[in-house]
Amino acid sequence: MTKLLALMTGAATAVVLVACSANADTDSTGTSPATSAGPSSEAPSTNTASPEDAEAAPNAGTPITITAGDRTITATLNNSDVAQDFAETLPVTLPWFRNLDIEYITALSAPMTETRPFYTDVQAGDLVYYNPLDSITIIYAPTSSVPTLTKMGEITSDLSVFEDLPDNVDMRIEVR
Repeated sequence: MTKLLALMTGAATAVVLVACSANADTDSTGTSPATSAGPSSEAPSTNTASPEDAEAAPNAGTPITITAGDRTITATLNNSDVAQDFAETLPVTLPWFRNLDIEYITALSAPMTETRPFYTDVQAGDLVYYNPLDSITIIYAPTSSVPTLTKMGEITSDLSVFEDLPDNVDMRIEVR
């Protein structure tokens, strides 16, 4: 229980710090000047240029299913070391909690292999590993990032399913 409370406190602090720094980078319309002319971040991006994102292409990774109650969500794990470590633990049911209406977070019982690269271009739909707290996050709404995330993959189904889930929910993750 203490570890979960520490995880929740640490994650909330990290997100608040990120949100504060994101507010400093916005113009009067509330959008980031760097992204105001670019594509909307309302949905997961399908146009990728970095090798890390190429690893997350649907045919390049491990397809998984996330089940929360009667809801089924599809996703793909990329070929990063951390994603492959996580795939080896599947199937697994983990307790997740909603954080700031942008993400669900779960604590892991042990660290995963994390060899970088860290990234800060977080998009709605990303599955990320947060190494300081050995946790996994499902980002389901636009947000900014901290520089200690490793992209593990992405949600391939409609992200709106996360809006109706309870704040605390068990999710079963398994390879398709």
